Amino acid sequence: MVSLEGILKTQIQFKGSFIEGEWHKPERNSVTWEVTSPANIDWVLPSPSFNFDLVPKAVGAGRAAKTNWARLGLHQRVEKVRSFSLEIAKRADLISKLLSLETGKPLSESLAETDLLRSKTESLITEGLKFVSSQVLDLGSQGRGEIHYRPKGLVVVIGPMNLALSLPHGFITAALLSGNTVIFKPSEKTPLSAQVYAEAAEAAGFGPGVFQLLQGGPEMGSRLVRDTDVDGVVATCTFDVGTSIQKEMSQHPQRLLALHMGAKNAAIVWSGTQLDTCAETLVRSAFMTTGQRCTALPRVYVEKSLIQPLVQKVHAAAKELTISHPFDEDPRPFMGPLMSSALKERFFRYTAIAEGEGAEVVMRSKSLDGQGTRLNRKPLPLGYYVTPSIHVVEKPNPKSAYQNHEIFGPDLFFCPIESLEEGISAVNSCGYGLAFSFFGGNEQIFHQVANEIESGLVYWNRGTVGSLSRLPFGGWKKSGNHRPGGIFSLLTMAQVQTRISL
Repeated sequence: MVSLEGILKTQIQFKGSFIEGEWHKPERNSVTWEVTSPANIDWVLPSPSFNFDLVPKAVGAGRAAKTNWARLGLHQRVEKVRSFSLEIAKRADLISKLLSLETGKPLSESLAETDLLRSKTESLITEGLKFVSSQVLDLGSQGRGEIHYRPKGLVVVIGPMNLALSLPHGFITAALLSGNTVIFKPSEKTPLSAQVYAEAAEAAGFGPGVFQLLQGGPEMGSRLVRDTDVDGVVATCTFDVGTSIQKEMSQHPQRLLALHMGAKNAAIVWSGTQLDTCAETLVRSAFMTTGQRCTALPRVYVEKSLIQPLVQKVHAAAKELTISHPFDEDPRPFMGPLMSSALKERFFRYTAIAEGEGAEVVMRSKSLDGQGTRLNRKPLPLGYYVTPSIHVVEKPNPKSAYQNHEIFGPDLFFCPIESLEEGISAVNSCGYGLAFSFFGGNEQIFHQVANEIESGLVYWNRGTVGSLSRLPFGGWKKSGNHRPGGIFSLLTMAQVQTRISL
């Protein structure tokens, strides 16, 4: 079995929070928590700590730095951001290993996530900046009008645990390019990968207070949200957490709030689809990252005549998935563990609810504590490993807890439909609206369906996972508050100023 020392090759020490260009590791009145790898609970990582006294220090430094950073000019900010991207690339191997240790995702996924940081940076610079470029309008006898985009000020970016760096990085980069200063509050589950990310920012030389890292748990995030000297908050979180943040900021509506929340994504499979290809795509969308992506696919509505052969193909493919620890090389894993004991408990609670509501069990999930699988006979380390879960429900039910609540695990259900109208209604009956896939039909039918679907991301004959950084990214309804990321992150990070002159 691979060892923690063998993975890292070098000893990692927790350095604390990065504030005003220096590292601060509080020694007194600090809160310390334990971080163990969900892939092996015997892998205990260096214990992080934080102190709430660091909040006003970081906020003060961010506010003090914002004027000079904005005055620096776009060309110089672009050069600094590109330098940041290069420094991340130098640390890509270590960042990827730490992401896999902290989240349990396969190393191949972590390497892809780290590589995505570079492409996100370049997309924003080469294509995103055009959305916030100044414009001049000839108003005739009324003079001249100009449209300019100005920074908002000091922005807090709160990251999730699943895509711990790639999701916040887009907003961090957009904020910096726009002339904002940034405080990054990562998930308490991923403090070490965030630390190395901040070391890259330190090496890029933004200057004191321009980019800061504040480590801590949910209460640290709440302190930052409540601080009225913060000009904006961007959070990737659950709907409940997003609701709480919105309430905390409700007395100050002038402050930016961008929320990227939960999802219960769906697909419709209709006549004309290639079932073999469709089945492979559904398996990847449902079970990649052990179902712990905001774009994961748990709901599939299928033309009634296709459901039996499609379910059989998906079931057969799901049984062939390799489940192992993230650093296994033989066999290489497709799925690692769930990211916490709480998520594992939630996963099994909802699969039990599915059976209680009468869903047909096609593939019953089981815990793999210390066990091997048919494709991987080696005993797994003690972690939060599970096998996928597949069900068939008789009909759409907007009151079903199982069919409508986000589970955040490797669960997939199928439901037969008689018409596209029934399928569209079923998709839209859920309160979330992030990602949707349509399989089959033709281009005209696809656009007809897309025009009726209440979702921010709509795919045709493609899976829901793996969105492109060159496009907008954001959800409708309970999945977001209309502040898209991706290529539109710069629009979220800037405010419009109109200038009129004779």
